[in-house]
Amino acid sequence: MSGHCLGTPTVRQARPDDWDLVRALLLAADLPVDDLGPGRLGGFLIAEDDEAMLGLIGLDIFGAAGLLRSLVVAKGARGSGLGGKLVGAIEAAAAAAGIGELWLLTIDAERFFQRHEFEIVDRTIAPDDIRQTDEFSKLCPDNALLMRKTLGR
Repeated sequence: MSGHCLGTPTVRQARPDDWDLVRALLLAADLPVDDLGPGRLGGFLIAEDDEAMLGLIGLDIFGAAGLLRSLVVAKGARGSGLGGKLVGAIEAAAAAAGIGELWLLTIDAERFFQRHEFEIVDRTIAPDDIRQTDEFSKLCPDNALLMRKTLGR
């Protein structure tokens, strides 16, 4: 994407036929794909312009709690504010779905999420539904930080 000037990206719901591009973007960012597939993209939002998929973010819902997952922005679109736009879009979707708290695990993006009002919390306080996910129990390493944000503050 060198030389590509970002237009205004649009954000839309992911579809099963997006899987190959979603998978490639996640793998390029060293994010887990083992628990995903074409039929598991319902909670994902995709940012794109006329030329390419620029980023994505996912949300798994567990009652009043949501697990934010797999935020990734393509290399050529980093530094454009797109990550923040995706976080805002998923927060709005979560709030509309009645979710009161968002949770996430990160190895290296805690500063980014702290700028978006997430706080680092002890892994032992995660809701049981989130602790039982593959992402929490198998896919993310034990040294991944758990972060939480209360919506509607």
